[in-house]
Amino acid sequence: MYELHPYFTNDGSVGLFSPEADDIYHSTYGALAEAYEKFVLPAELEKFFENHSEIKVLDICYGIGYNTKSFLNFLIDKKIINLKKNCSKKLLCKKTNNEAIHTDNFLSLNNNETLHGDNIINIGEVHSDNINQQKNNEKENSCPDNNAAIHSNNISCKNSACEHQNKKIFIKAIDTDEKLFYLSPFFRQGNKKDKRYNKPDFNYEKISKLLTNNFSEKYKLNPEVNLIILKNILEKRPEIFKDPAFLNILKSRKYSPFFDKRIKGLFWALKYEKDIYTPFGQTIAFLHNIYYKYISIRYKKALNSLILDDFIFEPSIEDARISLKHDQYLYNFIFLDAFTPAKCPALWSLEFFKLLFEHLDSDGMILTYSNSAAVRNAMLNAGFFVGKIYNPEIDKFTGTIAVKNKSLLKYELSEYDLGLINSRAGIFYRDENLNLSNEAIIEAHKKEVSESSKISSSAFIKNYKKANSSLK
Repeated sequence: MYELHPYFTNDGSVGLFSPEADDIYHSTYGALAEAYEKFVLPAELEKFFENHSEIKVLDICYGIGYNTKSFLNFLIDKKIINLKKNCSKKLLCKKTNNEAIHTDNFLSLNNNETLHGDNIINIGEVHSDNINQQKNNEKENSCPDNNAAIHSNNISCKNSACEHQNKKIFIKAIDTDEKLFYLSPFFRQGNKKDKRYNKPDFNYEKISKLLTNNFSEKYKLNPEVNLIILKNILEKRPEIFKDPAFLNILKSRKYSPFFDKRIKGLFWALKYEKDIYTPFGQTIAFLHNIYYKYISIRYKKALNSLILDDFIFEPSIEDARISLKHDQYLYNFIFLDAFTPAKCPALWSLEFFKLLFEHLDSDGMILTYSNSAAVRNAMLNAGFFVGKIYNPEIDKFTGTIAVKNKSLLKYELSEYDLGLINSRAGIFYRDENLNLSNEAIIEAHKKEVSESSKISSSAFIKNYKKANSSLK
């Protein structure tokens, strides 16, 4: 049985514990803050878009999707991308074989009514005999301002009345956990009161600190972001509607505090309609109308995300090594957010970085939270120039950057960093054919370290501190 182990981090975002890796997905100070400060902000996206109109992003170990979400959120906040406000009403409301379904006459919001088959959301009952009911007085080429129909093919709206979208965005997101990938747009951002739901069913020292630390909402996700991702997952992975394990998680009261009820409402309404009315274009229109008129006034702006031009989101649910072997793209930014190298060395090996080197643009950048000497050494041996991510607010280096163009580095590796790389701590993981298990890689690495004649990291650190103290 598939299970989640969620908790609210200190910025309201949701973190997870993985029993398999015996590790947490995100730091306790905040999953959203971590995504911003270790991946999005160091990428300097505003500067990038001064000279580029297209961007390709590779998100490795997508998980709950905070790196992708933060990336999109940043672009929206900075108005680097503009979500469409209104396309031509004639274009949107013109009758076709996939005419939009209007919900005015069959759905009413009532706190005591629930959708057929599920008792977890507060939206009105839907009946199959009136699901295609339309206003008798509705004209063919007009639609009310508050009920504009959206067809699935207008994501690339070319009508001259539409605002031109000139930033082309491609995101490939990779993860092996199919259920978690599907669940990613459902996770909500909580507040300080929501930390009362933190009742971990596992033992992990860092989580105990989480329960006592102060809440700090430094970054906030726009409602558009999860809707953008939900729409793209539903279009690319329609099997989500028939996945019993996934559906059971959404229904579970155990996890309900961590999910956005409005997004769940949209999904169940869409699933119910899809079960009785097959054309997918109509279900998108159905989702739009319910969402716009009945779910939440606060979320009205989120409808714009359904008309985001020139955006491609490609889910890849498989081993990143396999996925990239068949990938022909060069990426501008690669977010490498795998579990720590000691737990998941398959995505930190020399050979994997050589594979990433083949997929990075000449002016591209790999960003990761890891400060590991072994990781940095693997990057160097794969051909990259390697530097550090600096967080001025806490005056610390919090991650690593790998590039092909050295001029992109702001903070190069120090003498101390290079010394560690040349110690036993810098011995990198090996996965020659990119097909070994994590256990096999770890065992081979242990053997290589034990047989190495290099100085130990502890001896190096002791000597370094002694040498530098004598210079003072």
